[in-house]
Amino acid sequence: MKVVCYAAMESTECCPHTVNRPAAMLKALDKTVIEHNLLACGEAEEYIVFVGFEADKIIEKLGHEFNGVKVRFITASTKWQDCLTEISRSLVDTRQVLLFRCDKIYSKKDMQMLADEKNAKLTSYGEEVNAYSFDPAEVCSIADFDKRLKPLEVQDYCLALRYPWNYLEANVELVRRIKGRKIEGELEGNVVLKGDVHIAEGAVVKSGTYIEGPVFIDSGSVIGPFAYIRKDTVIGKGVQAGRMEVYDSVLMDGFTSKHISYAAHSVLGENCNFGAGTITADYRHDGGNHTTVVQDEKLDTGRRKLGAFIGDNVKTGIGTLIYPGRKLWPGVVTLPGEVIKKDRFNS
Repeated sequence: MKVVCYAAMESTECCPHTVNRPAAMLKALDKTVIEHNLLACGEAEEYIVFVGFEADKIIEKLGHEFNGVKVRFITASTKWQDCLTEISRSLVDTRQVLLFRCDKIYSKKDMQMLADEKNAKLTSYGEEVNAYSFDPAEVCSIADFDKRLKPLEVQDYCLALRYPWNYLEANVELVRRIKGRKIEGELEGNVVLKGDVHIAEGAVVKSGTYIEGPVFIDSGSVIGPFAYIRKDTVIGKGVQAGRMEVYDSVLMDGFTSKHISYAAHSVLGENCNFGAGTITADYRHDGGNHTTVVQDEKLDTGRRKLGAFIGDNVKTGIGTLIYPGRKLWPGVVTLPGEVIKKDRFNS
């Protein structure tokens, strides 16, 4: 079986986190989305990865061998249909292809269920989720995907990454699946741990810190002293979270907040720096759902609690206050005491 991953597309609706990376290169816990998905497929004779937008990042991450399997890259357009046409043309002699679109996170259980079938597709609540198992000699046109593939309903999970809050929710789903406590890093005295907590080797949790699981802390991160890390939080590599309160958030690799700050229901990008007193608001006084603008359209997020979505390399001045659902594009800088009422783009 050959595994084909389509990762060529831009995911413009998931900005600011996909301004400078494809969705396949977003991290969920300690792995990128593409790594999660390839590992979920199980044994394969070859990985074929269609790349386009920011292709170099995917090629550098995987190299020409991943998980002991050869990786072949094909530069493609950002159109999904072009990928299907290319497979039908170039893999006609392959008896089984497992194909998925890499803007979702698929479970190992579901991908292996799919691999056990011939000419089938995964569905969730009856809707296709862009994962297929087929013989290219039998399914050789786009129309065949609709007519000849048997639907298999997702049994475990399929986590969409369409909007930035979906990315947050995907990480929350995965961190909630961590059961038990695994402490490989260093805990100083007077650290309190509650619930399921994973602290990777090389991480340090300083004195006076209180952690309520489920929480995942990756290697090289320094938490505290006197930090409050609340449930459903994922902290990436090399993060410095000093006297910070964090709840239901993703702190991406290299994020820094050495002073008092607050973030909840938020995604904070790689190598950002929060100035002292930076606060993300997350609740409406009327208790209604938050709306946010995506590609000039105001969307109901379906969430009563929604924080901020901060792109890579953002720097906030001291006392910056950010309205719920607001997005700051990579490289944005805020002034001391600034109130962010609208999305901020980097001109």
